[in-house]
Amino acid sequence: MPINLAPNTRRGIRPLLVIPVVLVAVLTGYLIAAGRHDDTAPADGAKVAAASKVTRDSGDSVIRSHDGSGTVNLRSCPGLPTAGQTTGCDIIDRLSDGTVVTMECWIDSGAVPGRADTDRRWFLVTPGAGAPHPGRRGYVFSAEIPVEEQVRKPWCSNDLINELLTAPEPPISPSQTPTPATPPPTASSTPTTSPSTSPSSAAPTETPTSESRPPAAAEVIVTVQNQVTNGPTQMREDTQNPAYLSTRPVKQCDDRKPACNLPGYLASGDRLVAMCQTTGDRVTNGEDYNPDDDPNPDLDESTLWYRLRAPEGRIGYLSVIWLASSDRGGLGLPVC
Repeated sequence: MPINLAPNTRRGIRPLLVIPVVLVAVLTGYLIAAGRHDDTAPADGAKVAAASKVTRDSGDSVIRSHDGSGTVNLRSCPGLPTAGQTTGCDIIDRLSDGTVVTMECWIDSGAVPGRADTDRRWFLVTPGAGAPHPGRRGYVFSAEIPVEEQVRKPWCSNDLINELLTAPEPPISPSQTPTPATPPPTASSTPTTSPSTSPSSAAPTETPTSESRPPAAAEVIVTVQNQVTNGPTQMREDTQNPAYLSTRPVKQCDDRKPACNLPGYLASGDRLVAMCQTTGDRVTNGEDYNPDDDPNPDLDESTLWYRLRAPEGRIGYLSVIWLASSDRGGLGLPVC
């Protein structure tokens, strides 16, 4: 008798057909849910992107240390000292988190350790009231000013940098300047010709560099000697490449990008105040590739630089080679 397996076969196939249908339904539901999730992602991403863009065209900014130290270094140029060096782009002030500054311009400069190689932007800023030295302009790393605090500013051209760094410090309104607390008088108080202050209240007046002007009696005056060798025995005034002050102890500052020279030139006989000493680029008053001046008794070379103040107030570095020979030995100046 023949055996008919068709009914049993059909009954076995029907359960198997249910499984793909269920899987399709589950997959469809997942895709719909995923689609809804993806629809909201761009909106959230757009919000993040919008929050990370500079949208302000005016106003002041509040600084905040990106490393959580609570202090932001204000530097003389946009960058950090080269590896292995202790000078260059020195700290001219230290600003506490929350200090208000005015952004002046931006520039891309040297890499910063711990940051992406492309993260090289620096801002030239002017600290406002509440800073240790309001109006003392300098550079801060871009990460020290949160994006939401940043203001659109122009690129720091050489002319703009020189104009800003050599301009007089802007006046700070007395109403904006914090008034120090005055201790109550006591019976034993002496006349208040020099009011006493606690260590904490005196701290803001301190500076990490020796840029503060020393007392007049302690000023060290040096004389410029802007001369180069002229053969084996003579010297001549270098009118083709006269000496100048610079923001860093490096030579050929006027050819660098950005330039680091201060406007104005120096001539033999000019007198400036020497504030401190440091080391920098080697400088010579001779011709390295011409042996004709080798026997010249006034041929000299040095890596010593002074930080000087000109009579009109400009402050910058100058190699001791461009000073009178009697002024090149350090003169007991402190280290910058």
